[in-house]
Amino acid sequence: MIELLNLIKGVFWMLTKEKLHKLTLAGLLLATLIICSQITIPLPIVPLTLQTFALGLIASLLSPLYAVEVVVAYLVLGAVGLPVFAGFSGGAAVLISPTAGYLYSFVVYALVTSLYLKFRGRKTIDLFVANLIGATLNLIIGSLWMVPVLHMSVKTAFLTGTVPFILPAIVKLFFIIVIASRLQKISRFNIAA
Repeated sequence: MIELLNLIKGVFWMLTKEKLHKLTLAGLLLATLIICSQITIPLPIVPLTLQTFALGLIASLLSPLYAVEVVVAYLVLGAVGLPVFAGFSGGAAVLISPTAGYLYSFVVYALVTSLYLKFRGRKTIDLFVANLIGATLNLIIGSLWMVPVLHMSVKTAFLTGTVPFILPAIVKLFFIIVIASRLQKISRFNIAA
């Protein structure tokens, strides 16, 4: 009987330890997203930030559920007024601003990228394709949001909200792949499960 209780205790501890590891990683990645949001290069209308770099790491390292939860937590923190968005901004006004489409697209990026990786695998090419899809969706959704908000044409929105960010997105993809690959190799747990 004591052996059975010890076995149950051991299994419970392993499950708790693994869950704690995943929650800790999710918290660290949320903090990374908040920090990367503050690293900005001001451009007309849409600033260049490292948000999508952190987003790529989140989507590449976490399961779809955890990835989406981290992004939703980020959006909720900003919505209630905490200064977590680019330029230390926060509040409901940011979520209806001309750049809000990029923020909403973060959920799509996290979900699509992490689902792709869950079903295709986590090889370098998979990380590249998944994050390329996520980054493309991010730019398209963000640009399309600007059309009704700023009363601009789709062409102008694309030239303003997508074209200037293509090269930076490719550079970020490279670093996402390198860092995510390394972190997956050194992790003791299957962090994407």
